[in-house]
Formats: sequence, C-alpha cells, structure tokens
Amino acid sequence: MKILLILAHPNKDSLNYAMAKTIEKQKQSQGHEVQFVDLYHDEHRQDFLKADNLSKIPPNSNTTHFQELILWADNITFVFPYWWGSEPAILNNWIDNNLLTGFAFKYDDKGQPSGLLQGKTVTIYTTSGTPSFVYMFTGGYRWLKKRWKKGIVEFCGMKLDGFHTFGWVTNSKEKATKILQEVEKIA
Repeated sequence: MKILLILAHPNKDSLNYAMAKTIEKQKQSQGHEVQFVDLYHDEHRQDFLKADNLSKIPPNSNTTHFQELILWADNITFVFPYWWGSEPAILNNWIDNNLLTGFAFKYDDKGQPSGLLQGKTVTIYTTSGTPSFVYMFTGGYRWLKKRWKKGIVEFCGMKLDGFHTFGWVTNSKEKATKILQEVEKIA
C-alpha cells in the first residue's frame, strides 16, 4: 500500500511528530511505501488560498506536487493536534489548496456533489491536552470525526478507515511512551 502521511504540528519535538514518525516506521516495516509531509517544514509549504473564483483556481507547482501525491496514495493518514475545536489552520489551508473542485469532487448539472478520489482511505490520529472523557462527554470528538468523515473524506469519495484520538496529552515521558506504544499497535 502507498501511504501519504501528513503531519500538522509546528514542533519537531512534539508528541504528534513522534506519532507520525512511529506510524511511518511501522508502515514501512509492514512493507508499505510512505511519503511523509510535515506541513510546517515542507519545501512545498503553501500560502493561504487566494482566488477570485473558487471553482477555477489556477494550478501552481505546490498544488500540483500535493495533488500528485494524493493520486499516488492508497491511504492518506493525518496526524494533528485538536486545537480550538478543530485541526490547525495549516491543515485546513492544505485542504483548501489541494482538494479542489474538479480534482477531489465535482458538481453535476443539478448541483449534487460527487467525490473523485474513489478507492482511497483516510486514517486520522489526533491529540489534545484535554482529557478524553471531556470530549466524549461534550461531543467534541464525535463532532470532529463526523466533520472529517462527512464533510471532507466522503465528500471527496474516500472512506474513513480509522479515527484515533488521544487525550490528556501532557509533558510526561511515561504518558508519551504509552501513547506511542498504542500508536505502534494500531498503525
């Protein structure tokens, strides 16, 4: 399987970075090809989307690069922190710039959308400093999962095959080790 692994965390010393590297190592040990993209440090980092006509965004080399990786991949795996009730802005920007009309989805003559990225799966790993039970009780994780599943993944014709949340992330090395061991098991 070919996996596009997208990390959206600014700190290379973060648990998210360690999770992404654990996933990359585990998938490679299983014989999968992995392309790792660190959105904050990638040479193809994209500016915020600017366009007069959102249905006709002119291509650029960075968008072409990422769209080629998306087409190459069988699975797209995202690793990001759950900040302010969502993913980091840089990941939203990546979605805005790359999952474009005519590439990831299209509308028919009646205005009905259809996804163009059929046959691809998406896996999500997200962390939060808040204890998991708080998001379970308030519905925060349920909301995030539904938003990704319905509003992004399925809208583009893909299938969500894993949504993994890790709460109460602290600076404890013991806690980080346990999370990384769990990530290694499920990757």
